[in-house]
Amino acid sequence: MKKLVLLFTVFVALAAFKVIVKPFTGKILYRYSFKDLQGNDINEKLVPYLGSEQHYFIDNKNYKSLYQGKLQQLYNSETNAYYFIPDGRSAQKLDGSQPTSQIFKVTPLNKTEKVAGYSCKAIQVETDNATTVYFYSPEIRTDKKVFSKHGFGEWNKYLEATDGALALKFVMTDKKNGFVWTSTATEVSKMDFGTGDFVLPRDVVVKE
Repeated sequence: MKKLVLLFTVFVALAAFKVIVKPFTGKILYRYSFKDLQGNDINEKLVPYLGSEQHYFIDNKNYKSLYQGKLQQLYNSETNAYYFIPDGRSAQKLDGSQPTSQIFKVTPLNKTEKVAGYSCKAIQVETDNATTVYFYSPEIRTDKKVFSKHGFGEWNKYLEATDGALALKFVMTDKKNGFVWTSTATEVSKMDFGTGDFVLPRDVVVKE
C-alpha cells in the first residue's frame, strides 16, 4: 500500500511539473542552404529570393521573423492575422485560419539529430507540393492551444504533431520546383518581450 501511495505521489508531482513548464519565449536564428534534386549547390540562385537566414522571435502568443534587420512576417494569435512583408515596407494581410494544403500526412521517423545543442526527434510531413523532414526538441516548445487557429501553412497541425515543439531544423524537398531547402538553427536564446515587440510598424502599408 505504501508503494502505491509513493507511486501516486510521484505521478502527481510529475504531472504538476509538466503543467508549470513555461512556453519558450525568445529568438531562434536559422541558416538556409539550397540544393537541386541532384544534390548540387544552388544557393547563388535561390538566396536572392528566399534569403540566407531567418531571425525568428516568439512569445506565448505571437511570432515574427526578420531578415537583414527588416520585418518579414508577423502573426498575432488574438486576431489570427498573419502579415507577410516581403520588402519591409508593405504588408499583405492574410487570414491565419486559411490552410494552404489539402494534404497533411505525418510519419514519425526513427532518427535523431543534435541541433543547436538540443537533441531532436524527427517527423516527416507530406503536403500538396513538398515532403519535409522536421527535427524538433521537446525542450523548445510553445503552447499549441494558443496557435490552434493558425491553419495558414498548416502550423497548427504541425504543432499538434510535435505537441507544441518548435522545429530547430527542416529539410524540405520541393519536387515540383526542383530544389531542397535546409533550414538549421544555429542559435537558440531565451528572451523576454514587451507588448510593443509584436506590433506592425506604423510606416508599413497594409494591403488586404
